[in-house]
Amino acid sequence: MNDKALLPPVVVPRAAATPAERLLSERILLLADAHGLREPPGLDPCHGGLAVCGGRTDPFTKIEKLRAGGYSGPLVGDPALYTTRVATADEPFVHADGGLFGSGLDLALDGQISRGATVALTPTGYLLEGDSAALRATVEAAENLARIDTVVVIPAAVGWLADPYVELLTEALAAIPHPVALALGGQLNPLDGEEQATVNLRRLLVTVPGVAPWRTDFAAFDGVAHGAPFASMGATAGLRHIIPPGERALTVRKGGATPPTVLFPELLRFTSGHTLATRYANHPPPTCGCVVCRGRPLTRFDGYDGDIRAEANAHNAAAWNELLPALFREPGLGERQALWKKTCVAAYQAHEVENVRLRQMNAFKPPRDVVRFATLPVTHAPTTLPAQGQSGIRPGAPGTPPR
Repeated sequence: MNDKALLPPVVVPRAAATPAERLLSERILLLADAHGLREPPGLDPCHGGLAVCGGRTDPFTKIEKLRAGGYSGPLVGDPALYTTRVATADEPFVHADGGLFGSGLDLALDGQISRGATVALTPTGYLLEGDSAALRATVEAAENLARIDTVVVIPAAVGWLADPYVELLTEALAAIPHPVALALGGQLNPLDGEEQATVNLRRLLVTVPGVAPWRTDFAAFDGVAHGAPFASMGATAGLRHIIPPGERALTVRKGGATPPTVLFPELLRFTSGHTLATRYANHPPPTCGCVVCRGRPLTRFDGYDGDIRAEANAHNAAAWNELLPALFREPGLGERQALWKKTCVAAYQAHEVENVRLRQMNAFKPPRDVVRFATLPVTHAPTTLPAQGQSGIRPGAPGTPPR
């Protein structure tokens, strides 16, 4: 879309449609596994928050402990039953014990709130690509929820964002009278596998107010720039997408222990701690000024023990939380899109700068999502409100986007 075809300006934030949406509005939450979770430092008090994901540990037990320990920020529990259970026309919402929900669904959602959650999340099963009957059943069940404290989770195969299904998904989500947390399923980064998925996701977010990217990566920032009222970003790679039930996670590694992944903020990329230590063995290492690192080098995350992994995860969350105030300061979608694009262009170019510094031309290759965010056009005109953010989220000249 060129400048002559920009959509009209949209002032943000828009008025929330429900109390649940209002409580999470203008925030990107950290989605973390309940098992072994420590309260992470560095969550932005105005635009951050914490979502606790189920698995080996009951997320609501962890929420109770966090509340008892004094955590007062936005706090949400995600049962994450979509990782093991598929939604069907007969059972769109699923029980952990395999039973069917009847009137007990309200009791389960009430239980989330009573145990300290800011809002309740539905225990939706995974929506297989093209299963329109299961999608319709999910929408009908959501329409029957007479609540104002609930977010409907839609865990959907990424193929729903491609033809011929994207229009059906868009119409279905528009019929849900609650905010929607849209989590995408697929291997590695699901959005990398569908050519039009990012464009279609942007269009969906603009078309259907109240839909929020959930369990994702920097698509959370892109989503907010295109109208999402909130989002969540996974603390680890496995929490940035859904592995479809019954599938094993693909990995770029060939066996062995997995080192922690580390956010290199200027590059907007997650890289293993071991790779960073190796690449910078004979060069001054990159440092980070987040509240966890306080100027220390990123190469210190070369290890496999729990403490190193926990500190790497804390650094990651603190580093991207530092990006939030500048994004949310912008008064319109056009301004947010321009700022995010400028930031991604700078990150793209920083890869080349870093490769030159290392004298290794292929040391770092820009992630495919950063390339997309840097090259896709801004879709909305700016507002007439005075600009409140004059520079990119991260230092760096915008230059020319990659082609």
